[in-house]
Amino acid sequence: MENTPNDPLEGLRPVADPRDPRASSLLRPFSPGASLQDRTVVLGLPYDGGIPSRPGARFGPKALREALASYGTFDGQRDLGDVVDMGDLALAPMNGAMAHVRIEEAARNLFGSGARPLFIGGDNGITGSLLRGLAAARPGLRLALVTIDAHLDVREYDDAASLSSGTPYRRALETGILTGARTAMIGLRRFANSRYYLSWAREQGIHLYTVEDVAERGAVSVAREALARVSAQADAVYLSVDLDAADASVAPGVSAVGVGGLSAREMIDVVRTVSAEPKLMGADLMELSPLYDENARTAKLAARLLLEVLSARG
Repeated sequence: MENTPNDPLEGLRPVADPRDPRASSLLRPFSPGASLQDRTVVLGLPYDGGIPSRPGARFGPKALREALASYGTFDGQRDLGDVVDMGDLALAPMNGAMAHVRIEEAARNLFGSGARPLFIGGDNGITGSLLRGLAAARPGLRLALVTIDAHLDVREYDDAASLSSGTPYRRALETGILTGARTAMIGLRRFANSRYYLSWAREQGIHLYTVEDVAERGAVSVAREALARVSAQADAVYLSVDLDAADASVAPGVSAVGVGGLSAREMIDVVRTVSAEPKLMGADLMELSPLYDENARTAKLAARLLLEVLSARG
């Protein structure tokens, strides 16, 4: 009698080329008890309860991880090292107040552990709770914030139940670690913000850069100026990326898609420039909504931006 092979499809499946590893292999699961000091860690935040239209960003973390397989690990000069993947935080989709409490607690624990977190979401309103968690872990910190966003996201709110994707940076500015003078917003788009909130942002001393500023002066130049302005008197820098800053032609799968945004090249250049800042201690990539993402274009852009952060960090 012939022996039956353990795997009837052995030798018939495609085999990955070990000489060309995929970027998805960089994500390694967390080992309980391992130190996170100075380690880059990824945490998924599958929540989109604060998005007023086009929900679906809760599926963003999964789509971004899958899109990493489209890329290799070699950045042109060196291979990237492994990253700790903490998986996704368990969040109640219908309880916004509780979700934000859990997100803030997770951020406090990660920043308190000495990790350098990279959060993937998810509703951009989450960023407000992430920075509140950072403030709780490091209350004496002088933080600088750089956002890449089509919107100011400084809307007024009443309580935890009214938090939305339009409130994160106002909540961050309410902490004791951040000021308007140490905040820069890049990628603001025409017809995307009201006169009232633009006036409020200017009153706080926030440094504002429009899509036109980037087009006329160049993405790298604008990013360098923004960093210089906010980081001079700061102990650390945090980068927040809302993918809706990108033009609809390259990022259709976002919660607030818009025409006239930043190009993919400009998004990459700004993220690469800010991520190379030695003071960078954390970042997030938000608003990837795969339900609307034709051919995974937005997911691939998000994955590329994540790799740029990892490459710049060394």
